[in-house]
Amino acid sequence: MARQQASGFPGLSGSDVQATIRISSEVLNEAIGATLGSVTAVRDLGVQPRAGNRFDVRVKLAKPAFLPTLSLGLAIERQPQFPADAVLVMKLTGAAGMIGFAAPAITGLGVLPPGIRLDGDRLLVDMRILLQQYGQAALLEHVEQVQVTTEEGRLVLLVHARVRPST
Repeated sequence: MARQQASGFPGLSGSDVQATIRISSEVLNEAIGATLGSVTAVRDLGVQPRAGNRFDVRVKLAKPAFLPTLSLGLAIERQPQFPADAVLVMKLTGAAGMIGFAAPAITGLGVLPPGIRLDGDRLLVDMRILLQQYGQAALLEHVEQVQVTTEEGRLVLLVHARVRPST
């Protein structure tokens, strides 16, 4: 499969895949923890998917140590538009929206890993950059659509991918 992937999946030419992938909060938090491994400014981070395309997030920064754990709300605002735009946009909700004022400082502190950035009260997640960190960005060449939704306790990915016929 590695050879197939490296050459664009010619042996799967013409294939079409649609999948619904339900990711538990435990698996989601393990993946986030692995991504945050290089971000030393964050001591602890937990994400809990809620029904209705929302997330509860708690963040404990490493420094200054006296800061309490921050509780944030996120709501999915805009889905990625493949192939041109692989960015998921989420809005900070409730009092968390005030963090938008601190976006430049948060970005400057290196709190967010590559591919995730704050723009005012919006959190932008660039799937292409996240996958590049794991050498998997080429998979997006086959993606027609990814829709990110939530259920209580689960992140749900609706994926449509296609391996175009060889010419």
